[in-house]
Amino acid sequence: MSEQEKKNPANSVFALSRPSRCFGCDTKLVVDDIVKLNSKNEDEKEVLCRKCAGLDALEILRSGNAQITRLAKKYSKQHFVILKWSELWKTYERQGLLVEADALSRAKKDAKK
Repeated sequence: MSEQEKKNPANSVFALSRPSRCFGCDTKLVVDDIVKLNSKNEDEKEVLCRKCAGLDALEILRSGNAQITRLAKKYSKQHFVILKWSELWKTYERQGLLVEADALSRAKKDAKK
């Protein structure tokens, strides 16, 4: 996890590395579903699906295009970094961003100019 995510975990969401269930609606979640973690205490964390966390209006922007990522982050009023646990490296790896749909389309349009 980068220093920024350690300082501000509120701007992070996670891609599941194993199946789970949503704490809010008891929906079955599969590997790579995007979830928000809420800490009850240091030992317990509540897993919330995108709908229960209020993030279902945001779109996934996968890593790979730095220009579109910068523009989408700039145009989006709210964005979240998607992290996934790597068993091999024993750390979180950045998978992409959750951004607003109109910000993503505007970023793609501006990147083509």
